[in-house]
Amino acid sequence: MKHSRRNFLALAGASSFLAIAAPKLLAEGIPQEILNKILPLPGKYGEYYSQAKIRAFHLHNQPDTSPLHKALEELWLEVFKQTEGELFVSPIPHDASIPAGDPQAVQFITGGRFEIVSVAGPIIDKVAPDVIGVQNIPLLYQSAQDVFEIINQSLFAEALNGSVAQYNLTYLRNGTFNNGMRIVTSIASKPIYKLEDFQGLKIRIPPSNDMAMTMEALGAVPEKITMNQVFRALENGTVEAQENPSSVALGFKLYEVTKYLNMTNHAWSGYNTFFNTSFWESLSPTVQAVIKELLPVYQAKQIRAQEEYNQQAYQQLIGKLGMVQTKPNLSQAPQKLIEVYRSIYSQLNSQAQSLIKNKLEEKTGIKFA
Repeated sequence: MKHSRRNFLALAGASSFLAIAAPKLLAEGIPQEILNKILPLPGKYGEYYSQAKIRAFHLHNQPDTSPLHKALEELWLEVFKQTEGELFVSPIPHDASIPAGDPQAVQFITGGRFEIVSVAGPIIDKVAPDVIGVQNIPLLYQSAQDVFEIINQSLFAEALNGSVAQYNLTYLRNGTFNNGMRIVTSIASKPIYKLEDFQGLKIRIPPSNDMAMTMEALGAVPEKITMNQVFRALENGTVEAQENPSSVALGFKLYEVTKYLNMTNHAWSGYNTFFNTSFWESLSPTVQAVIKELLPVYQAKQIRAQEEYNQQAYQQLIGKLGMVQTKPNLSQAPQKLIEVYRSIYSQLNSQAQSLIKNKLEEKTGIKFA
């Protein structure tokens, strides 16, 4: 399916944003209250920012305490040093507090308001369904390592970059960071012990067609809500559950509004990094080469740090924060998901299909053409 820049805006959620009266400061760039928290930065970090010849911003939805944010800080500091002050990029947590969250952040990158964004696959499965669905297939991967063996291949990077190029976005090999396996946290009256417990469960999902199909196939009632609204949606009863890695439950304080930590491991979650293409192409070949060389180094560091952080988050959640763990029996779930597998696979281009065909056939016992 072909998309223009115009219908990208609609697909990425711009239609909902256009109904919001954007504050004057937001229309001009990052809100001043966000800048006040970030710049001027203390110590060497602030010195580097002020010395840089080119300055840019990197949006993501995680807290500044997250392994993703810390890895990005380290990555861009190293880029600054190795390019002798040519480029300095400031990572901005919580998507700079923009109202519509991740979809709006992606829109801002394609439009050139900001330069770089890292977002999860489900956020862009309407934009790049021919490739990103590889990351969204439920109950296919056992671990983050399973996923990275596929998406760190040059074929994946080539396919995804080709898919998003029409939106003024550029993806680089090793440009995806880890968030971990997704689990479900649910309110006190809705523990999940078995597949049947998904029946009628009102669950928050990201604005993703793939995730909506998955939850509907399992019998749940999905509600598409951006991450910055999840706590409130659980607090006011709009939803009864949400699904994300354990570190998200900790970082966004979801333990205050949910009781059960249901270890479903139903999907993997990560952050795909996209550059505004015009910005990327404006960088010198030397700067581009440094970024390409450092990406796999800091990706590997972040993957390890995230796995450790997720385990620590899990221990905190079931320890002093008092959440109750369940280990649901989902052994029959893949059979309920056959049509979801077929649907996602059918949207993939031939390059992306070749990356997961064998794994899908092994999982389901059926052939994928």
